Amino acid sequence: MNILFTNDDGIHFPGIQALVDTFKEYANVFVFAPAMEKSATSQAMTIYDDIYVKIIDDHTFVVNGYPVDCINIALHGGFIHEKIDLVISGINKGVNMGQDIFYSGTVGAARHAYIHGIPAIAVSSGFLDATGDFKKVAGFLLKFVQNHFSSLPKPFLFNINYPAGVKMPEKIKWTKSGIRIYRDTYKRNALSENEFLVNLGGSTLGYKEIGDCDFEVYHDGFISLTPLNKDGTDYNYKNPDETQ
Repeated sequence: MNILFTNDDGIHFPGIQALVDTFKEYANVFVFAPAMEKSATSQAMTIYDDIYVKIIDDHTFVVNGYPVDCINIALHGGFIHEKIDLVISGINKGVNMGQDIFYSGTVGAARHAYIHGIPAIAVSSGFLDATGDFKKVAGFLLKFVQNHFSSLPKPFLFNINYPAGVKMPEKIKWTKSGIRIYRDTYKRNALSENEFLVNLGGSTLGYKEIGDCDFEVYHDGFISLTPLNKDGTDYNYKNPDETQ
């Protein structure tokens, strides 16, 4: 089995290193990860500028680009020739639930693989910095892949969120995406009368309770697994010209 790993926290973040260390005895592992953190870049992709790629070894590549660049170069850049069976993006520091999935570079990379017909998992955690127990999350994910990958309809796109205070034994609950509430504030620094530097440094995140969504399952201490798709159509919206 050939598994491709990426993230949006950068090649040196322990989340992705925990995945590689955990999976390398189970699968043929490839890593294409950003040179530096690229959080909240969604599915941004470099299309005109050159992208610097550094080969660390035959299975590890550092990409000076976005998480989607990493996936696209791995699939189409000619650096590897094996067929990728699964893409795993993460382990992210902090969760990606509700509308986070539209901003997250972690989810964006997994979605890009899914668009290209490859099963993909985005995995995020309640650990907020490099000191988190990412080995525990990686161990859970390995067991999930070993137990379920062969029987799942493919391709699939899963968004997994693992609580820092997960209930033991670990239990997965399949969920729907909840509704995130963002309260953003910017710090402003005036350079002149007409020029400013602004910095998004004061965001408060909440959520709306809608029943059995990812937020509620996660905050109850369970692992949230939300199946996603690439169809953005609102089927509830009706053409007003056809309803008269």
